[in-house]
Amino acid sequence: MGNLNNELVNLLNANQELAYTEIQRLITQFKNLPASQRKGLNEMQTRLGYILPMFKALGWDTSNINEVSPEEKVSRGWVDFSFRIGNVPRYFLETKKANEDLNDPRWVKQAIDYAWTKSVTWALLSDFEGLRVFNAEWKESDPFRAQFFEFGLDDYLKDFERLWWLSKAETSARRLDTEAEKVGRKIKRLPVSQNLFSDLKRWRENLFKNYKAFNLGYSTAQVDEAVLRLLNRLIFTRTAEDREVEENRLQSLVRVLKDKKQIQILDRELASLFRELDGIYNSELFARHFSEELQIPPTELEEIINGLYQKDFVRYNFNALEADVLGTAYEQYLGHIVAENETETHVEEKRTKRKSQGIYYTPAFVTKYIVQQTVGKYLDENGYNPSKPPRVLDMACGSGSFLIEAFDVIDDFVAKQRGQAQKGEVDFYDRARQLEVLQNCIFGVDKDKQAVEVARLNLLLRGLHSREKLPMLENISYADSLKPETWDWGFSQTTENGVFDVIIGNPPYIRAENMPREERDYYMSGVFESAYGRFDIFILFIETAIKHLKEGGVLGFIIPRALLNQNYAREIRRIILEKCTIEQIVDFEKNSVFDQAAIDTCIIVLKKAKQNNHEIRVIKPADEISDLSNVSITHILQDEFTRTPQFAFRLNLDNEAVNLVEHIKGKSLFVGDICYVDMGLIAFYKEKNVEGVTSKESYISTKQSKKFSKPYAEGKDLQNRYQVLNSNRFIWYEPDSMHRPKFAELFENSKIVVSKITGNQGLRATIDESGIYVESTLNCCVLANMLETTGKVTSESVELSKGYALEYLLGLVNSKLLGWYYKHLLMRSLDVYPDNVRQLPIRKINFSNSTEKIAHDEIAKLVKNLLALQKDRQAVRPEDDLDHARKLDRRIKDIDSEIDKRVFKLYGLSDEEIKIVEGSL
Repeated sequence: MGNLNNELVNLLNANQELAYTEIQRLITQFKNLPASQRKGLNEMQTRLGYILPMFKALGWDTSNINEVSPEEKVSRGWVDFSFRIGNVPRYFLETKKANEDLNDPRWVKQAIDYAWTKSVTWALLSDFEGLRVFNAEWKESDPFRAQFFEFGLDDYLKDFERLWWLSKAETSARRLDTEAEKVGRKIKRLPVSQNLFSDLKRWRENLFKNYKAFNLGYSTAQVDEAVLRLLNRLIFTRTAEDREVEENRLQSLVRVLKDKKQIQILDRELASLFRELDGIYNSELFARHFSEELQIPPTELEEIINGLYQKDFVRYNFNALEADVLGTAYEQYLGHIVAENETETHVEEKRTKRKSQGIYYTPAFVTKYIVQQTVGKYLDENGYNPSKPPRVLDMACGSGSFLIEAFDVIDDFVAKQRGQAQKGEVDFYDRARQLEVLQNCIFGVDKDKQAVEVARLNLLLRGLHSREKLPMLENISYADSLKPETWDWGFSQTTENGVFDVIIGNPPYIRAENMPREERDYYMSGVFESAYGRFDIFILFIETAIKHLKEGGVLGFIIPRALLNQNYAREIRRIILEKCTIEQIVDFEKNSVFDQAAIDTCIIVLKKAKQNNHEIRVIKPADEISDLSNVSITHILQDEFTRTPQFAFRLNLDNEAVNLVEHIKGKSLFVGDICYVDMGLIAFYKEKNVEGVTSKESYISTKQSKKFSKPYAEGKDLQNRYQVLNSNRFIWYEPDSMHRPKFAELFENSKIVVSKITGNQGLRATIDESGIYVESTLNCCVLANMLETTGKVTSESVELSKGYALEYLLGLVNSKLLGWYYKHLLMRSLDVYPDNVRQLPIRKINFSNSTEKIAHDEIAKLVKNLLALQKDRQAVRPEDDLDHARKLDRRIKDIDSEIDKRVFKLYGLSDEEIKIVEGSL
């Protein structure tokens, strides 16, 4: 390792020496130019001859547009290049001609505002004679105070160590960010999306309050609809202005009316402006709407209009705003509601709305990745045919982020195919192509009417380049994707039999218990095959998507990781395995993707086509998941998922492990075949006790009495495997008072008790023969033949269970082998549930075969000895007799090891298979 580190240091030093030499050459060449020639260099000559070569010397591939990307023209100027790591911009560079005045505040403010608008921290400004580095996040009234450092022509080499911070290597390591933290705490501007949402929230509150006050007779929903329509129209108009499609219409209207002292009719004049824009763009956005008839004081409108330009040293450049910025702001808007009371009106986040609609805004890097892996690859494989264009659907489109990204990818592909891909002004061919893609390729559905309006706005902005008609975007529908009427009328005339080439998105996540009862009943009425158990609604979206994909079509969703292994997802996994090829799974494991939701997620990409011997790409990101550039990739055969319990998508099984699983299952029956398994008492009570108290503690006592008559234990009482489950507490147990009644035989029979929490090695279990009533943090397993008269078990289970000793079952449950099996096949969380225990494989014994019966009995005998030793060990305190405690510990360890060896032999494991088990624990 030391030699490797030395080699890396030497390589880095060599790169720095080469960069130093090359930049020295550029400086000498520049200084040797005659003054008149140097003064005559234009911006392009300065950029190509000196500035870009300097950054090339710093390790950047300036010929690779994925690394050093020329930026689009922005309103009132250019920002020339973004420097990217993993296709994510790390800083922007604006170039100027030699001898330009870098102290001109116009250039500085433009560079900073553009970087902030693009959610990038760093902005650079250079004419080669000087280079200035600004932090776009620092909140400063004077833009020059946001400068981090600067270089003059003679400083590049004198301060080369700091210049190297701009190299590709140091940028990848985020050196600028690290050094900026050393400067001390700086007040930062809100990220542009948060700033925009903050403004939208405030404007929404003020508009709602005034619309309500001055326009009686309108409902809350109508007023909120009017507010959103007005804000959408204003943002569209501001975008048209920043793209120089429209002149300054809004602010100039305010100024003219103020000059004429007619500002009080601002609302009427705005309505007239919208009628004019409707005549130009002919879009539903400006169609006549009741909101135009509402009255509102001019001060509120004036504040909003001015705020859409500049406020508190922040200027919105709507031409440069990324789709995800507007999308993020609007998704937060949609996750809030207007709340009214007697004293105030305000906008607040409504958790119930988020919960009921499953609203979680997808980060841009996820959206881009899914679209590239689905839409992008579909185009690469199938091309683009205008007579049969690819149809892309988002079934829960929200503000339209996935559809906007899909539009960009298709438009870029078609532009290159037609030779129209070029930077600069948008021409007639670009506009025609973009309208073609918008109308023929992009489809969306959402059950939130406001979301549909926002999605249409965001997509319209993609086609806004000139004063001409825009499409109505009828392919973005207000409907419920999971109800048949959506598919009956929504897209039947524009798609072939209601099928799509690509379906993408982030469907809502709502568990069955959080759904309205009528919805849940509908979903479980037989309409969906996948509505199983306590299902989640995202499962129904997958089933519906597969149904409406054409053969060979592709699906890409980000969904809860529960899809991979939860019991309630088993039917959708079966459907996927029967009908689809899993192209890839991106497993985020414990990395949180959503800022406001602690949900473990994954990305799944499917193709509706079966392929034999297909290898799935399993992608696991590193801890830093902001761009999916640092990942590990493995492969697993899809057929292996058909051999796992409940078709679980186990990503940690290689071929050898899957073969071992098959080996184990082939010799086994399952705990659930021979035992009744259930969790202990649920510690929630319907009614108050006699003292009028409902806490769990009021049902538990340390003294036995007539009322507190049942011995009681909890999960914390089982700390070690084979431990004696002592109880010094008692519970007042009346089955009718319990939230989920149990039956006495579950507790009062001899039973295996399994902790709900897994141990370091695997499962943690013991035997209780003293009739202890256990709480729900412990699971109970009772042999079926002990419950024959209760009606709780089948006659088949009773017959199968005869002959098995609880000690034999316990030895297997606590063994390394079943610990490995549980970890790799059954574990879905840190909690062990009854269903997990039921699926544990137990080596089937033919009791008429003397060899097998002896093996069974010997394991049972060892377990009895181990239980006795554990009882002795629990009675010894190391501080009283350390030698005896150590002696008992050694004997416990030896017998435990002997049980593992006998279990390996019982299942017939080879030396190689034993290594798999022992190497994974």
